Amino acid sequence: MLRPALCLAAAMTVCACGSSTSGTAPSGGSSSGSGKPPLVAVAESRAGTHYRQEITSPVTGDSVVFEVFEPTQLEVGKTYPLVLQSHGYGGTRMTEASGFAQRLLDEGYYVISIDERGFGESGGTVRVMDPDYEGQNLIAVLDWAENLEGLRRRDNNEMVVGSYGGSYGGMYQMLLYMADPKHRLRVLAPDITPHDLTYSLDSHNVIKSGYAVALSAGGESPTVVLDALTGLDPTPLQGYLQRPGPRQDALVLETLIQGALTNQFPDAGFNAFKYHSVAYFCDGQQPGPQNFLVATPDTFLVAPVPPPAADVLVTQGFRDTLFNFNDGLGNYECLKALGGDVRLLTHQTGHILPVSLTSIPGAEDALDPFFAAVTVPNFQDAGGSRSCGSLDLDEVTHAWFQEKLQNQAGAVDAVLKSGSRVCLSLGEGDAVAVNQVKRGGTAFEIDASTPQLSGALSIIGSVLGNAFREQLLANQTLMTVPAGGAVIAGVPTLAIDMQGLSGAEMATCATAPLSLGCDPILYFAIGHRKAGTERWDVIDDQITPVRGFGVHTLEMNGIAERLAEGDELALLIYGFHAQYPVTWSRDLLVPALNLTGTVALPLLAPGEIAQNGV
Repeated sequence: MLRPALCLAAAMTVCACGSSTSGTAPSGGSSSGSGKPPLVAVAESRAGTHYRQEITSPVTGDSVVFEVFEPTQLEVGKTYPLVLQSHGYGGTRMTEASGFAQRLLDEGYYVISIDERGFGESGGTVRVMDPDYEGQNLIAVLDWAENLEGLRRRDNNEMVVGSYGGSYGGMYQMLLYMADPKHRLRVLAPDITPHDLTYSLDSHNVIKSGYAVALSAGGESPTVVLDALTGLDPTPLQGYLQRPGPRQDALVLETLIQGALTNQFPDAGFNAFKYHSVAYFCDGQQPGPQNFLVATPDTFLVAPVPPPAADVLVTQGFRDTLFNFNDGLGNYECLKALGGDVRLLTHQTGHILPVSLTSIPGAEDALDPFFAAVTVPNFQDAGGSRSCGSLDLDEVTHAWFQEKLQNQAGAVDAVLKSGSRVCLSLGEGDAVAVNQVKRGGTAFEIDASTPQLSGALSIIGSVLGNAFREQLLANQTLMTVPAGGAVIAGVPTLAIDMQGLSGAEMATCATAPLSLGCDPILYFAIGHRKAGTERWDVIDDQITPVRGFGVHTLEMNGIAERLAEGDELALLIYGFHAQYPVTWSRDLLVPALNLTGTVALPLLAPGEIAQNGV
């Protein structure tokens, strides 16, 4: 359990040049073009180049390395906006421009690609977008860029700058936007980006260990950290933190090791990751203390104050099982409330765990009859493309920059057919647009006549076929889709009560140490079975864990799918699921429990769909 837990952190795995046109000014009240003159004008017309740049961050003392790509052609008298780019977790900066980045250069943008702290050639350790460390280094990059030749400036004399990237490459954008005291970054395009890392990594107090197992070849050495934690020998840890390549900070390693040992996210790590989250700035609440055994705690250099309005194109994957749709929705709602031009579009990819047999072409149909007798262990099915219906999200991002940074009026509307509505991807080439994301909806009572398995016994229950699971009420059919079909899209909700099988059992749990049991964990999903088939498909592979006895009212992971006439929907209940292979209940006292309550599904009425087919 130690080695997989260490690797959980690895999951944290646009057209005209010049400034002669007019368009929509970015949020912040100052035009993105024809503003103040650049601090350094273009001295002579010449072809652009690119070069490695290394600076020292004045706050952290870290070396920060990034690649500077000049516009393909620099001309005297013209100005150019800057676009930042950075990599996903475990990646490094671009050293050669191609594809999207080259398109930007050809159309008159500077591009700076950054090695984040602890990755590539940049110094320091990976603290996972810590405002005190990664945040200060990113601010230093912007400070350096102020003197780029011909860098365009707004009417308020701040630089014109945008950003893009996905996953960790989305996190840096949000951090820089919120931590920079000048708030210079006002045009963002983050993809598959978390809102609250304590939710993303420790969903409803259950650690997402599937990503740890899937990435357990990350090369971490648990013994050096374990020795440091126990006081046996801290010296090897220092050597590890100084080695070449990605270097996770002791803050990350200590959190994950303790999580593996105790099956719970430690308080110190929880409070640290809360500080490292967008939610810290949106909620405006100071997290608790970081009482680490070995790691250096944060000093909270940045206050939990919401930033000014910005123009943000939020894109998120419905099939993403690390940073799910709810993360994107959280970012969208927070940023929208600040008053900027904020859009939310979804797609069919993201962080995808290793796929299963059912992802092999033709395998699902061939295996279908066997699902009556056995459930094939399944991380999740394969992901799809980065599009929302007919919308190519790369093209939308390009148009976003053209309008917000190059003042090309109407560029966004020309490609974004859903307008300001939320685009919900239902599958490849299929989407609907809604004015508001639906939470809850049509309520269904959960059948409580048979107890649900928890703990070790539930591992056996997880591989039973539909015939057995239906008898155990682990598969509970909720409805058959009527004529004309249906659309389920939004955030289902649960209102449940988990109790022991008897009063005596609950009395025992009241006095027993938590390490022995009395700590049930169940996993919930919405299943879709196509008419005439046997297999229940977990919609978008989204699994929602619930932990502990008592009443729970919560939002399940968001889902979206078009349903055909005769299809069925079900509530699927597991005591064990492959997405959480290490962090299931270690309960020795409660092998089963009583479950009562309701589940509410976001089935969209015709009037709730503003645009059917995008």
